[in-house]
Amino acid sequence: MKTTLHPRFRNSSEAARAETIMRSCVHCGFCTSGCPTYQLLGDENDSPRGRIALIKEMFEVGEVNEAHSTHLDRCLTCRSCETHCPSGVAYTELLDIAKGFMTESRARSLRSRLWRGLVRRILSAQDLLTMGFTVLRALKPLRWLTSLLPFGIPLAPEIKPGADELTEPSTTVVVLEGCVQQAATPSVNEALRTLLLSQGVAALSIQGEACCGALNYHLGEHDQGRQDMRRLLHQIRDQVPGDALVVSSASGCGVTVKDYAKYFSRSDPDYGLAIEISRRAIDAVELLRRYTWKVKPLRIAIHNPCTLTHGQGLDGAVGELLSGAGFELTIGAPATLACCGSAGTYSVLQPTLSKQLRDKMLSGLQRDTPDVIVTANIGCHLHLAAGSSIPVMHWIEILCHQWQLQNT
Repeated sequence: MKTTLHPRFRNSSEAARAETIMRSCVHCGFCTSGCPTYQLLGDENDSPRGRIALIKEMFEVGEVNEAHSTHLDRCLTCRSCETHCPSGVAYTELLDIAKGFMTESRARSLRSRLWRGLVRRILSAQDLLTMGFTVLRALKPLRWLTSLLPFGIPLAPEIKPGADELTEPSTTVVVLEGCVQQAATPSVNEALRTLLLSQGVAALSIQGEACCGALNYHLGEHDQGRQDMRRLLHQIRDQVPGDALVVSSASGCGVTVKDYAKYFSRSDPDYGLAIEISRRAIDAVELLRRYTWKVKPLRIAIHNPCTLTHGQGLDGAVGELLSGAGFELTIGAPATLACCGSAGTYSVLQPTLSKQLRDKMLSGLQRDTPDVIVTANIGCHLHLAAGSSIPVMHWIEILCHQWQLQNT
């Protein structure tokens, strides 16, 4: 795709990178078959190919109009298009660059900017999040009240704590708590630690853990996003042994940490550190599948988050582990349903589209009436739980619970 950048971008390295990415797109249209918003709306501007054309126009004319912000903000950043693209177009990176320009241009309405800013601040306020979810869990019996929430209050199975100490642990890892996950579903990492302890793995925590940076960066606040990333990078460097794996049980956080090297220029003083940490980053399923698990059987439907399937290339990994452990897997949702509609802050910023995508996903997941629906990301967890008549849990929670029942 031939592109001529507007003169205002003459000295912009990000614009130059955007041009390179746009030139790699051959406009073949394979991406449209995997795009959730195109499937839902049938509008070319709401497909990856159409959005690339809008970004091209934006960088050629040097300004942002309403069509640009409307259709680009509707993108879920699910990365399904990248999985389908035969040319390897780095669409997510291109969209992030475009969102940065949109934010700098203050192109969105004042109302939209204020709302996005409020969402960023609320989700970054760890103490407020923790207090809020603690209150909501206490109010869960009041179904009439909690049913009004735009997200669900997940069921937390009872997990028996593992041994308090390991005399000589064979391995040490650090477990990332995550901003929303440690407030909303702390039982996930409690279960992960219990499972790891049973295999002689000591799981460390980071004191005052910083946000991974995904929240701010993907909303176009690149400077703030990189600042978050630097804080976490430095915390890992200073608090974690140099050979320890960095484990995430939230696939949205995990894919961001794995991609850290992409967010820093080669001249940045933290570029080398970003490469090192990203190489040590690992999703919990990559670690737990190294061990053998046997559980008390249960029928489950598996939801594979986009950040695990398309972002980390681990499609089917959770299902293989759980099936091997003894769970009965239902057919679940069709592979064509690429996204549940959670997508970070998408369920808050685009509630109508998000709910439509969630309902389509749940219709597939609930079709064979499983005992439990499991997922691997906190955003998907809360989002699916809000609309599901069947309990939704993180797959690590149900693995630990049923493993403990089997071994009691």
